[in-house]
Formats: sequence, structure tokens, C-alpha cells
Amino acid sequence: MVAGVAKSAGADVTASPDEVALRQVNADYVRAFLNSDVTRLRRLLGDDFRGVLASGGVIDKAEFLKEAANPPEVREFRLKDVTIRLYGDAAVVGAAVSYHRPDGTPIETRYVDVYVRRADRWELVSAQWTRVTSLP
Repeated sequence: MVAGVAKSAGADVTASPDEVALRQVNADYVRAFLNSDVTRLRRLLGDDFRGVLASGGVIDKAEFLKEAANPPEVREFRLKDVTIRLYGDAAVVGAAVSYHRPDGTPIETRYVDVYVRRADRWELVSAQWTRVTSLP
């Protein structure tokens, strides 16, 4: 059963402590990725982390951290429509992302992350990134 849904716009005064914590962890994850903060990412990801890239490839924690060490080539990064759905000690966090490549090419993606509460903290155990393309 879904325990609650945090709204994407601003702070939600009805958000549970878990929703507030997950919103912070999600923001930390995004900030750490954008800053190539591998030390912080290592703490945020569970050892059993698996990610599905927009290409369909699958990576584990070690591969993700290796890639994250390289600064992402993004400009004008924007995160929107963050949603949080709680399922006891698990949560699904999703968002839409837009940015530009250095050559000005606009990119839109969506991600879905799965977090699990372990030892009183939330760990990212699964992520899937999907490129948003315009429909014909």
C-alpha cells in the first residue's frame, strides 16, 4: 500500500518524515552526480545497486561509480515532477530531467529509482533512466 505521495512543487506540509528524508536523499544523489562526488555516491548506493541505462545496458555499483567520476557534460540542468511513493521500507522516486549538452542539444530524460531502508537510512538499489523522445 502506498503510504503517501510527496508533491513535486515546493515543500509539502503533509509530507511524512520518510518523504522528507527521501526528497533530501534524492537531492543529494543528483547533486553528487552533477559534482562527480564519488565518495557521496558510494554512501548513497547500496552494494547491490543495479542501473538500467537509457541504452538498455545494465551497470552495477562499481561501473556506475567509475562513470560518475567523470564530470557530466550537462548545462542548464533542471529537475521537475519529483514523485515519491512509499511502500513500507521501500520507496520509488521518479523525476523528469532536462538539460543541454555543451553543443546546445536539448535532452530530456526520466528516471525511476528504488530505495530500500537499511540500518535506519535509505539506500539506492535500482535506477532506470529513459530518454524522452518526441512522438511522430
